[in-house]
Parts: sequence; structure tokens; C-alpha cells
Amino acid sequence: MFAKIICSFTFCILLISNINAQKLTSRLNDIQLDNLEGFKSASENWEIVGDIQGKYDSESLNPSKGSGILYNNFKKEIQFKEGRNLFTKFNHGDIYLELDIMVAEGSNAGIYFQSRYEVQILDSWNSKAPTSSDMGGIYERWSGDKGFEGNAPLKNASLAPGLWQHMEISFQAPKFDAAGKKIMNAKFNFIKLNGAILHENIFVTGPTRSSAAEDEKLLAPIMFQGDHGVVAFKNIHYAFLENLNVTTSEINYKYHERNIKTPAEAIKIKPTAEGKTKSINARLAAVEDGFLLQFEGLMTIPSSDTYLFTSSYSGDGSLEIDGKSVIKPTWTWIGGETVSGSIHLEKGEHHFNLWVNKNDGWAQNGLSLFIEKANSKAIPLHSPSSMPEVTPALITVKTEKEPEIIRSFMIHKNKKLTHVISVGDPAQVNYSYNLLQGALLQVWKTDFLNVTNMWYERGEPQTAIPMGSPIVLAGNCPIYDKANAIDSISGYQYKGYTLTERRLPIFSYAYKEMFIKDMISPFEQGRGFNRTISVTGKGIEDEVIRIAQAKTIAPVGKGLYAIDNQSYYIQVSPDLIPKIETYNNQQVLLLPASNEITYQIIW
Repeated sequence: MFAKIICSFTFCILLISNINAQKLTSRLNDIQLDNLEGFKSASENWEIVGDIQGKYDSESLNPSKGSGILYNNFKKEIQFKEGRNLFTKFNHGDIYLELDIMVAEGSNAGIYFQSRYEVQILDSWNSKAPTSSDMGGIYERWSGDKGFEGNAPLKNASLAPGLWQHMEISFQAPKFDAAGKKIMNAKFNFIKLNGAILHENIFVTGPTRSSAAEDEKLLAPIMFQGDHGVVAFKNIHYAFLENLNVTTSEINYKYHERNIKTPAEAIKIKPTAEGKTKSINARLAAVEDGFLLQFEGLMTIPSSDTYLFTSSYSGDGSLEIDGKSVIKPTWTWIGGETVSGSIHLEKGEHHFNLWVNKNDGWAQNGLSLFIEKANSKAIPLHSPSSMPEVTPALITVKTEKEPEIIRSFMIHKNKKLTHVISVGDPAQVNYSYNLLQGALLQVWKTDFLNVTNMWYERGEPQTAIPMGSPIVLAGNCPIYDKANAIDSISGYQYKGYTLTERRLPIFSYAYKEMFIKDMISPFEQGRGFNRTISVTGKGIEDEVIRIAQAKTIAPVGKGLYAIDNQSYYIQVSPDLIPKIETYNNQQVLLLPASNEITYQIIW
């Protein structure tokens, strides 16, 4: 069965590490954008504004008075002129930065960490093969008239001009010895754009092109490039990262080579082996299955704080610190979800008790334990050899020569939906659709679908996951009933789908005495989707079609609407005038039902 299914679609298997660990919320500082007081001597091109709008085909952004947004009012006459960049008043070393960015069509800017190492800001919406000069790229270094080094993003996760895009960056400053000699290069731990990982663990050997200085330092400000193009920023948050130094000592272990489920059961039974160990290591178990392994010891905590512990193992396991449950007894497996728990610990020594009972022969043996606190990296408390070298495989579906169609369960707005179909197109635009309501759930670009949870081991929890960064939509029926408080249309009957010559599905529904056809296809070579909804039969004059629902819907041009605080666009023919009204504390964009309604979803 597994082989037959795999042969029916193009697939790829990649090696991955555990990715489901919970995270502590960083303690973030804000750059206040009520004024420019957080920056050094801002030039006149930098302004604080209250709102800003753009269009995907416009080289300008339109600000309005107020506060909360940092806006570079770039003019051609200041292009490449000195003194137009903006510097924070604070200096930084290791830092985490997150912010929202809006660019105009064709615009160009950059964020320079320590005023020296650039993360590129660019309108890369239509870039098919991104380079280091595209959005989220780590820009080249420069010597004479030639660039070198530089790192292209792993994928193009850019949204259309005029939409807000979210970027997260973890940066590690260069390190120097006591004499001031550099002993470690600067490094970008990660860069994420709109939820997609663009880079991980990229070292930069020196300042990139157009940096504010050519030397390297422990501390320096962030620089926002202002002499290249129109750009806006909001929600600028940062955290200075700490190096966490936690040590373990006086570790004793007990190993029972039989099916004993908990340490309480093992108290009266002589261990197969026991003794002292320098570290937590699953290899102290002499067999791969049917054992209980327990560690007790001390850990020294450097400062009073709340700490998060994350563990991976196969079987049942738990962690106690000072007799308090931190990770409650939980069954999992290596390759499944990691388990986590947090506790407030005072500075000093603390007693820990960690155990795992493995009695699942199909699962890999191993044991990890990580500790972290807000604004620190997670550090391992286990030996590197305690985890298996080969990690579980990620099973993905790719779209190459023709569209792919996959049925699955899917999580949408924290709810598990059971009748979901996902369609991926070679144009690198994809969507998920709830068959029970004829509802678009989400749209995304680049890679198609991660189906690991459908096929790995026993296929639990049977969910598919988008490979790109999804724009999550309202996920409701296109038929609009304002009197229906639960926002779900009963009697909307799914009648199957047919395929076009391009293998794109056309979904069919019956409702009352009407028939509905719904077709979704790529728009302008991957800029978004066309959606055509056709309604025929008796009673169509009484029905209204909902083409968007979100917190905010704002007209920004003829037939163009910015949806959900400028997260994506809906475009209709300029000849149509949709109605905007309030429903369930949100706004809806409505058109009368007709033989054919066509609109575009652009992001």
C-alpha cells in the first residue's frame, strides 16, 4: 500500500531533526515608533506615520498622519547619497530581531546588523531563482569592483509589494580574544521570512557591501538603509541574547533490562547495571528495547529564572526537578513530537530525576534533554552520542510537470478538519480546500505539501502540512447568510469534482435548487489564484457570494482590496462594486450570485 501510494505522486525524502519543541516567549524590547527618539540623528527622509497603503503594481506607498510606523520617504535625488541611513541608539552583540516590513514595487533597502552585516530588503515577489540580493538574502562582501561570498535564501518567501511581511533574525556577533583578535566570525543563526526558514547557521567573514564601517566590533547599532528605496517598518522588537551556562554533576544511573514501566516499580528490583556517569547517555542501555533507564544527579543553574526543558526519546519518560514534575510521564518516539515542561529555578544546585522506559521495538533508541530560558539558546544536557545518527525522514509531495491533488486531514485555525483536499500547481502556487463547505482554507507559494504525518510509522495524526508560508483564510462557505451566527452553511452538498485538461479540479455543489461550480487556477504565472464561482438554478437572485472575510477590508485602488491588515489582496473587475459589511465582528466582501463571478487572490 505504501509503495503504491508513493508511486502515484512525485515525492521527496529529506533528513530532518526534531522540529516540534515548544519555545519560551522571548522577553522583547520595543523600538517605540511614536517618534524618532530611538534613533540617532534621523535624516529628513525618515518619518513616523500612522498608516500606510500600497498596491502590488505601484512604486510608491501612501502614508497617513499618526504614529506606529517607521517610513523611509525615499526620493530619487537622495539615491546613493551619504547620511540617509538610520541608526539605533542602542548597540548590540548577539541579538534577536523581529519586525514587519512593507516595500513598494521595485523597492530596495537593507537591515545592517552592527551596521556591517546586511540582510537584504527587496521587492522579490516575482523572483524564480533568488540570489543573495533578493529579499532575505545575506548580501555579498565587496572587493574592488567584484562581489564575493553572499548567501541566497533557501526559497523565495516574499509577498507582493504593498503587503506587510514578517521577518525574524537571530544574529551572533563576532568574538574576540583578550588581545582584540577575532576568534570567531559573525553568524546569522537563522533568518525567517513570513514563517519560512531562509538561512540557518551562516557565518559572515566580514562586513558586507555598503556597510557603515569596515572594521568589526563586539557592539554596534543596527542600521536601516535609507538611500536605496521606499520602505516601511512596524512592530520592531528585539532581545539581547544570553549565553546559558548550565552544568550537571554527580550523575548516577540505574539500568533495568526488563519491562519495568516506572522507577517506582523498579525500587524493589535489583538493576541490571548501575553506577556513576559523566553525562546523560542512552547508550548505557545495552539493548535496543525492553528496558528502563534512570538518571539522578545535580544541575547548577546560573541565575534565578524560568527554564524550559525539552526531551526526545522513544517510549514513556518523565523529568522531575527537586521532586516537582517538569515533564509529566508521556509516551512519544524519536521522530514524533518532543515533550517539554517549564519550571522556575533559583540560582544554585538542583536535584533532577530523568527516566525513560522503552518497550516499542519499531522505534529508535535515544534520549535528549535540552534546557533554555527566555533570550537564550537551548543547550544540551545529554551526550552527543545519546541520540541516533540517522533521523526520521520527511515525506513531501512536489509539483513538477502537472498539478498534484492530495486528500488529507488538516489543522485550520486550531481545528482538525477531515475532508480537506490540497492542490499544488507547477506554477508554485498551492491551496487547501474544505470539501464540506466549498471553502478555501489557505494559499501558499513555493514547495507543496509535507505528508509525513500521513505515512510515517502508523500515519498519526494523518495531517498534511503546507511546505511554504500559508496565508490563512477565513475558511468558510462562499454562500453568505448573515442570519447564520455559526458561519456554517447546512445543506451545501458536495457532488465531487471533474478535471480540466490541465488536471485542475472544478468542484461541484448543490444548494437548495441551485448548482454551484468552483474553479481555482493560477493567476499570471504564480502571482496568486483566479477563482471562478458559477451559480445556476432557481433562487440565485436571493443569494450573495462571500469573496473575503477578515478583521479589516480596505479598498486601495480600482477593484483592489487589501485584506486582514494588508496580509493579501482581493482583486475584482473595476466594473464590479462589492459590498463591505460587518459579520461576526469581522468584515465581509460580497457580490451578488451570478452565472460567473471571477476574482483574484494575490499575495
